[in-house]
Amino acid sequence: MKTTDKPILLRYGGALKSSFKMNSSELNQAASSILRRAKEKAFYKGLPIYYIEGGRIIAEHANGRKVVVKTLSNASRSIRTSGT
Repeated sequence: MKTTDKPILLRYGGALKSSFKMNSSELNQAASSILRRAKEKAFYKGLPIYYIEGGRIIAEHANGRKVVVKTLSNASRSIRTSGT
């Protein structure tokens, strides 16, 4: 099987309203939908998905196998989400 280094790009949209106008329940539902679509697309192509959990980068494969790719240092555990 040939692998590629190209990122998998998802098409967003389809929500009934802007994410800025969603309440927390609606945002959680939208996030779950986006995650589900990302998994489906990656797994269909034979690729794992990557995420951070407990200070570790995890690769999750279609068969449910999870592999720790890297343990993050304390300095790299916090991700800036704003300009502060």
